[in-house]
Amino acid sequence: MGRPALILAALAADAASGKNFRHFRRAAANPDLDVLQLFDDAGDGFELIVPASTAGIAEQAQLMAGLQAIGKAAPLLPFEVSQMVGKTTDGELPVILLTMLPGEQLDLSKYSPGAFSKSFGEALAAIHQLDPAVVRDSGLPEYDSTSILQNKVAEIDAAASTGKVPPQLLSRWEEALEDVGLFRFHATVIHGGISQESVFVQSSIVTGIGNWSGLAIADPAEDLRYLAGGSLPSTFEDALLHYRASRPAADENIMQRAVLYSEIELAAWLTHCVQLRDENLIAEAESMLQDLADQLEGGLLRPLRAAGFVGLGAAAATSPVSQITEPALLPTETDELF
Repeated sequence: MGRPALILAALAADAASGKNFRHFRRAAANPDLDVLQLFDDAGDGFELIVPASTAGIAEQAQLMAGLQAIGKAAPLLPFEVSQMVGKTTDGELPVILLTMLPGEQLDLSKYSPGAFSKSFGEALAAIHQLDPAVVRDSGLPEYDSTSILQNKVAEIDAAASTGKVPPQLLSRWEEALEDVGLFRFHATVIHGGISQESVFVQSSIVTGIGNWSGLAIADPAEDLRYLAGGSLPSTFEDALLHYRASRPAADENIMQRAVLYSEIELAAWLTHCVQLRDENLIAEAESMLQDLADQLEGGLLRPLRAAGFVGLGAAAATSPVSQITEPALLPTETDELF
């Protein structure tokens, strides 16, 4: 059940003795971390994070290492990054108090091409153009194309061993991983954990990015994976156009790898569900993979082969799902769909 909220609130008061917290609430359940959101008399929000398990101790340490590293580059980013405003201990466990990020957590289903896709593309480009010393000087991980390939192969092998992945998907992924040209890229600083929980949006603009525990030097396509797998195809394409405009050095196959990684992520999720022996989750994961296989059979998935970048119009011509949605047909003043 974790620590009582009142105990967490007392820890927050100890971590920042000058703050006058008016009210608080528990954040989303996390078995490894106790997280409490608090608001002071000025209306500013804060987040208290306390390890709730051995894994939570490591998770909190990774989060702090990432925050300390990215904090040095925060002035170069077009969005806010959490700041540590206090710390204390609960017995021998470290307790940290961070500023909350402005905006609401990202819901990709709401957005069409427009302000959001532009802001998202520019936000990722800003991260990927940071000096690699931001990561290296902090001793954070660095992965080259060889190690990334090995990790992806291992994920596919683990999923294949369950016997629950449609064979046509395995063939698609294996063929892509054997395409040497697809993996010719320069590793950059990446966030490493872009998701609904880490990106904050206000009025269709990315206002904050949190959870920097995956900060590393690796394939920039990893940060585009979430958008590739969860947004409207036209929103992904528009974001990539703005990304390329902000970062012209992006390699020509970054789109294909982002799509590949988003598909392999479903396979990795299946593996995780099998390890948990949760039949309901296994069935859901199998259903998602079968849906992906059906799209492949119907010619609805993007090609993964390495190719020169000839513009998104050409990509759209080869992929029925990637026809551009005309923003003018959607609600005005915002690019939210709902």
